[in-house]
Amino acid sequence: MQNSRLAIAAVILAALGGGYYIISHKAPPPPAATEARAQPVVTHAVEAKPMPVRISAVGNVQSLSMVPVRPRVEGEIVKVHFTEGQEVHEGAPLFTLDYRSAEAARRQAEASLARDKAQLERAKRDLERYSILLQSGSATRQKVEQLTSDVGVYQAAIKADNAAIDNAKLALDYAFIKAPVTGRTGAINAKLGSLAKPGDSQPMVTITQLRPITVAFAVAENHLPRIRAAMAAGPLEVTVSSASDPELNATGQLTFVDSAIDMTTATIALKATFANDDTRLWPGQYVNVALTLGTEAQALTVPAEAVQTGQTGQYVFVVAPDSAADIRPITVDRILDGIAVIRTGLKAGEKVVIEGQMRLSPGAKVVEKAPFSKPAAKS
Repeated sequence: MQNSRLAIAAVILAALGGGYYIISHKAPPPPAATEARAQPVVTHAVEAKPMPVRISAVGNVQSLSMVPVRPRVEGEIVKVHFTEGQEVHEGAPLFTLDYRSAEAARRQAEASLARDKAQLERAKRDLERYSILLQSGSATRQKVEQLTSDVGVYQAAIKADNAAIDNAKLALDYAFIKAPVTGRTGAINAKLGSLAKPGDSQPMVTITQLRPITVAFAVAENHLPRIRAAMAAGPLEVTVSSASDPELNATGQLTFVDSAIDMTTATIALKATFANDDTRLWPGQYVNVALTLGTEAQALTVPAEAVQTGQTGQYVFVVAPDSAADIRPITVDRILDGIAVIRTGLKAGEKVVIEGQMRLSPGAKVVEKAPFSKPAAKS
């Protein structure tokens, strides 16, 4: 009996000891939830400043004229006066054809003219003499009428001779083929000694005009009212550049606006003309075009990296005075050199986030930090 009591007492003491251990080592309750940590961001104030009204597009360089040179008379090519790819001026000799037959035709026509002139003079003298004899009754009226007809025949023959001479001179002139325009020659298809014919399908050579030159491009139809209004105020400046030619920076003027909008693409075709004195613009080349319509005095601007695009359109994160970020839908009018011009949605002086947007949500607290700057290069 006494042993049983001792065992029960031991069990009770063990239970009391275990309970004390559990109570004394119980984990503390979790702390109260703290506010979410503020996200570091870089901001930039919305600025109102003068900005050019500029339209960007991709253009194609086109020559004002590409003239295929073809012969007007048939003849053997006896001389080629230029080399392939050479720049020639208008009127410069290109080819010489065998002109001996044209020269012979000219001499023959001149000889016929001399003969008919001599016959005309004789017929005129005979007519004058027989007219006097007719008055005295020594000649018949029939003879006088015949001589009058002979004078008319010889006069007509002289006109035909003059026409034949002109035709021979023209054929002789066509034997010396000259450049119709100033430009650069292409491949020579008519070789020395070959026979040139007016009906040949392939031109002897093609001359491409390089100065001046045009750039054709197209812009969206919604730009047309602005373009027309700017053209009414004066000439519009167009500049072109090329990623493949960093030194290309040509400036020209808008010279052509198409008479109709392309309904398939909803664009309007334009052309600008450039002096191209250095021939940096080459026919067929693709270039980046910038059409300047003027300057907007108080344009609302933000760095382009502030603009985000979502399912409902473009937006920015605006930082409120209480350091909370909020989404603001905006309308971007244009982006120039990394600066976005805002049409609607922002006011001057508001702060927008330009770095750290990926960590933000509407209402999130933010803390501003300095923008990252690259270390200066060592000299």
